Amino acid sequence: MTRYRLRATLVGSAPEIWRELEIDGSLRLADLHDALQLLFGWREMHLHQFTDADPDVPGGAGRRWESPYAPDAEDDALSEIEYRVEDVLRTMDALWYEYDFGDGWTVRTDVTGRHQSDPVFAPVVLLDGARRGPFEDSGGLRGYTEKLEIAADPRHPEHDEIVSWMRATVGPWAGTGPGAFDLVGMQSELNLRFTAESSGYAADDMSGIVKADRHRRAGDFNDASPLAVFLSQLPPPIRSELRRHLHATGILDPVDIAPEDAARIIRPFGWLMDAVGTGGLALTAAGWMPPATVLDGMTQLGWMKEWKGMGKGNREDVTPPILVLRETAQRIGLVRVAKGRLLLSAAAKKALGDPLQQLRLVAGGLYRKLGEAETDAAVLQLLSIADGTPKTRSWETVAFGMEMSGWASSTGCAFTERDIRHATFHADQVLMYVADEYWKRQSDRGTSDDVRLFARAALR
Repeated sequence: MTRYRLRATLVGSAPEIWRELEIDGSLRLADLHDALQLLFGWREMHLHQFTDADPDVPGGAGRRWESPYAPDAEDDALSEIEYRVEDVLRTMDALWYEYDFGDGWTVRTDVTGRHQSDPVFAPVVLLDGARRGPFEDSGGLRGYTEKLEIAADPRHPEHDEIVSWMRATVGPWAGTGPGAFDLVGMQSELNLRFTAESSGYAADDMSGIVKADRHRRAGDFNDASPLAVFLSQLPPPIRSELRRHLHATGILDPVDIAPEDAARIIRPFGWLMDAVGTGGLALTAAGWMPPATVLDGMTQLGWMKEWKGMGKGNREDVTPPILVLRETAQRIGLVRVAKGRLLLSAAAKKALGDPLQQLRLVAGGLYRKLGEAETDAAVLQLLSIADGTPKTRSWETVAFGMEMSGWASSTGCAFTERDIRHATFHADQVLMYVADEYWKRQSDRGTSDDVRLFARAALR
């Protein structure tokens, strides 16, 4: 079987957008379609076809290959599933690929070399290239170019509108820089698509971030990790974008937290667990923690300064910092009430004196009693913290991810910032007590290194 070296060029692009690749002739045209979608950053949102004649040349109609599953596949079209690359390119030096007949993207694929296949090489190998592919639905080359120019000019009257469109359409993980070209990331995605078993990742893992047993290190993701579960439900093109983003930002690297750092990160929860202790804490007749305990918490946690003038800081029912801390600890499974006493859960009792285990309990408990939509929103919120997304844009990341995973707002319209605040409310209650974030302004929360470290741990 022959192996083909191809140069795929987006017709009309200037500066030129191109990819050089090798592909095994045994693959189908449908596989070449998958590879081109990935290499140009498209999302399988529109129809496509291959032709053996330039579609822009009048009277140049020749053979045409389409997906047999296309809703309007024509009878005279050949099936891209039935034809191998070898069948088509054996006697040809060029093949045209058209995608999105509205925007009109045409990729000319020239054969620049042929040699014998070698099983040592992956079926598809990206050799070189330049510039990112145009955004989906950007209006063809003219529309794409205009959007880039407007986005680069803060003084343009349509600047804010176009930037907002890019954030909502392109999303937070693909990047909008026209010069971006990630050869390593694209090749990793090609390996997952065409050589799953030898890619280093578990072949049956839909998320693509769980390593095969022989490659696993301590602290790597497993298939039950919240982030892996979320990834597995995304459409494949979006999943690919997020996966590359995770690699680029180091979020997939194991998290190493020292005990003293863990104790600092979950200090309010640690204080509460110590205060309850192995024997539990007797509550007042009204069901509140003893005044002395409440005051100790406000003092030990350094909250009395901010609380000055708002009360004595010793009555739980009128001291929200302690009240909400206890309510949150109950929801995430650290404490419970029984027979007039506040008791540690069995897991929390075992974790006394072990800050690392306590952090794991808080991180895992963050998802406890959340609905499916709230869980996805929590994962996205933690992701936006872990990758350093600016706080003012964090809600947009959550909104994009929610939409891509199939959720819709109660009104059926685009998610608003208020919608996202509602969806992430319970996760926020936990994050508010991580790394002493409680007294920070809402706009400043979730930006410290300690919170980012906790977010990375919680994604596992």
